[in-house]
Order: sequence, then structure tokens, then C-alpha cells
Amino acid sequence: MAIDFRNLINSALRDESKILRPRFYPANAAGSTGLMLEESYLRLRLARMFLKHRRELFKTKYPVVHALMSFAGLDGAVETNFVVRPDLAGDGDERQLDGVVTLDQTLLGPILYRGGDLGLVIGLYAAPADDWAQRFIDLAEGITQLTLNTTVTTVISMASTIKSSLESAMSSNGLDLKLGLDKELQENEWLAPGYLVMIAAADDSVVADGLHIVNGELFTSDGTVYADHDYIVLAIEITSQRSDWQALGYGKSWQNMLKTAAEADDVEAVKKAYTTFTSAVMASPDLSWKDRSAIVELAQKRVKAIRDARTSASFLESIKSADDLLKVEQLIEAEPVLDDSVALLSPVVALQTDWMG
Repeated sequence: MAIDFRNLINSALRDESKILRPRFYPANAAGSTGLMLEESYLRLRLARMFLKHRRELFKTKYPVVHALMSFAGLDGAVETNFVVRPDLAGDGDERQLDGVVTLDQTLLGPILYRGGDLGLVIGLYAAPADDWAQRFIDLAEGITQLTLNTTVTTVISMASTIKSSLESAMSSNGLDLKLGLDKELQENEWLAPGYLVMIAAADDSVVADGLHIVNGELFTSDGTVYADHDYIVLAIEITSQRSDWQALGYGKSWQNMLKTAAEADDVEAVKKAYTTFTSAVMASPDLSWKDRSAIVELAQKRVKAIRDARTSASFLESIKSADDLLKVEQLIEAEPVLDDSVALLSPVVALQTDWMG
């Protein structure tokens, strides 16, 4: 039977034993910036999830987090689901779920910020260690592989399938909701660099003074890891550059362009490979205009350097020394680091190939 995640979370919030008051801890890291429309990337990362009691009535439990997030996309609102796949401690034996530790798993992003607030419905569950739990782990792992390092378009196209699968899995009686939150994170307030902490306890049972976060871990005033209640630590990160742009599907085209530049005698073949790569980058809905320009500028520099290496005397004379070959290989394999200060390019300028000759 289908379930409504939002109603499920709000039902838990009405239970006094699961009352929580989210706390926001601003990031102290140097270089943290606020959101800028169409220029910033937003990432939500589950830094920590913790269950105080791992065993109930001699049955092992392990933590599971499900998040439903909604935000502004290119053509309207986008809604995505994510389930954290548990990481098994020790020897990785999937039958031993006592020592499950989950850190630093991405729930969302990086996504290009397109304005407005971010809707967050999130729940921490205690899941039973049985055959059903393994099926749930398999489902979570599949969702993880699908949604990480993929385009927003792909996530949108799979949204209904993911939701249907989750509704079926999470209808099980084995899941025990420990805490929940249904909240709109407002721009540059809680939707800002920092940590959102949710503790499954009433305010008067939490000694909030002195609680602090170091690298995503929640500590008490005496420097010990907080372990009095079930809780979640959610990291909110904002960056101005997307260094993982190749993972969006442009890596193969990038390598093809560089290898063509190195191997093709006909410059028209190089122009075609460059145009194919550049057209895809400039049309990307997942990259800021600054990053698109930086990628194109890097492509031009790298292709030009490779072509210049090919016109050296030794190449022209078909000698091709080991040093010449090594130089070209290094240009192909070198890390594609983007320049942080580039001039914004129009598509027309980006697609020009006259500079190749």
C-alpha cells in the first residue's frame, strides 16, 4: 500500500517522544559563501546518523535515513528521493549489522541553485537486521548509484520509479521512525553553509550549551561524541565551482576531443570533436555559465597545446621521439583544473574554431 512520506513524518512529530527542535550551526570554514542565483552549487550531505539503542528485545537494529527534497529546477519544481545505504563496519559481513557506521553520504547535489527555498522531509529509522533489511539495503544501494553524479534531468525522469519502489519497501512493519522533520530551508538562513542537527528528544532533555560540530561529528562541551539520543547531522555546502563536471557525462567526450587532437592529421576532424564537446557543455542545465566558460577555455588551451606539440620539428619529420610522445600523453591525461577567473563566453564565441587554423 502506498504511503505519504510527509504525513508519516508529521505523525511522528506529533508524538511527544519524538519532538525535536532543529539546530543550525553556521560553517566556520574560510571561503564559505552565500547562495547566488544561477552561480552557486548546493549540496546536502548526511554527515552522521546515530541510533542510541542498536538492540531492542535481542534484535539488532541499524539506522536508515530517507530524505525527500524539493527545489527549483530549470522548468519548475523538482522533487527527489534518497535513501542512505548503510556502510558496514568491521569485515563487511552483511549478516553483522551491529556496527553500522554511516558518514558523509550525499543526499542531494551538487545542483545549480535556481532560487527559492529548499523543501526537506527527512526521517531517521531503525531498521531490523533480517532478510527484509538486506532487500532494503539493495534498494538503497541502487538508488545511491543512480542519483549520485548524475544530471538533474536523469533524476527527474526516474523520480516516479524511485518513489514507487520506496513506498513499497518502507510500508514494511519493520521500520521504526525515530525522528522526522518537514521544513522549508530558507535562502541564506538555514539554506546556507553549515550543519543542521536534528535530535530526537524534547528540548529540556538536551543539554544544548556547548554542543558543537567538528568535521560533521557532534561533540559535547567536554569533547566527547554526543550519544544521548538518536540524531542526524546534515551538512549544507555551497560552492562556486563544480569540479566534478566530467562525471556529468562529459568525461568521455573530453577524452575523445583530446585524443583526436593528438592523432588526427586532418584539422577538420579536430574541429568536429571540439564542436561536439563544446556544444554539449554550453547547453548543460547542470553547470553555471561561469563553469561552462571555464571548461571551454580549458578545452581551447589543451587542444591548442596538443596541436602545437604535433607541429614540432620531430613530429613533422616523423621522428617522434619518446619526449615528444610523452608530452602529448601528459596533455591528454593532465587533470582538467578550471580557472576560477574567466571571461564569460557566448555560445557563438565558444563554438568558433578559427583559432585552430
